[in-house]
Amino acid sequence: RTPVMSSSFAKTTGGLQHRLSCRGWAASAAPASSGAGASRAERLTAHAQEAARQKNRDLALYGTAIVVGMVGVTYLSVPLYRMFCQATGFGGTVRRVEGDSVEAKIARGWDLSETDAAKCAERTLTIQFNTDVNGDLDWTFTPTQREVKVHPGQTALAFFTARNNTDRAITGVATYNVTPQKAGSFFAKIQCFCFEEQRLRPHEEVDMPVFFYVDPSIVRERKLEGVDTLMLSYTFFKVSEDDDDEVCEPCLEAKENASAAAAKVGLTVKSS
Repeated sequence: RTPVMSSSFAKTTGGLQHRLSCRGWAASAAPASSGAGASRAERLTAHAQEAARQKNRDLALYGTAIVVGMVGVTYLSVPLYRMFCQATGFGGTVRRVEGDSVEAKIARGWDLSETDAAKCAERTLTIQFNTDVNGDLDWTFTPTQREVKVHPGQTALAFFTARNNTDRAITGVATYNVTPQKAGSFFAKIQCFCFEEQRLRPHEEVDMPVFFYVDPSIVRERKLEGVDTLMLSYTFFKVSEDDDDEVCEPCLEAKENASAAAAKVGLTVKSS
């Protein structure tokens, strides 16, 4: 071999060995790189899953808070709306009156001007009464009088009769309103059975009073000029029924007598 050929062969052999060694290193490094990528992908997947679980927990908490808030608002909306209506007369609801404020105003003559006092004396209002009973309540509920006539600022007393037609003690509650609705803010009650639970024993009948007046400032309300008839309406609703106590004793006695009489002739009376 010539020196030139030997040198060329050596370079060729060295280059080949260098390429083979690079390929071997790449082959040995490939599994490690692949393992690192898989580990990173697993971490990203676990992080995404944890983020999704946290998001679901947050949504569940928000949903629970909304439901609880809605239940609370629903529970409080009725008494709050009732208080608002009673204070403002909104929707024809009768206003509440503080205990001795009416007597004090009457004693002072309502502090009316001569013009308003004359209008009150000349104007006569007819207060009509209407009663209803919700379908779930087996009561008879009627006004003792169909109407009364009063002057603005004059107090009046009316009575209503309620009777429990069942053999069980039942508790009911009455709501009320005034028509026309605009007059509700002028209609004030001093004493009333409304919004208070009334418990009647089996077949019990009671008379319930309503003490009221129409605020004399009604004579200054232009929208109610010429309106001299107002209607006070009550509706009774069932609250609860006693299943175990205070059953109708006369009814039980009558059933026992019927059973005894039937037994004498060989019959059987089914209890109800």
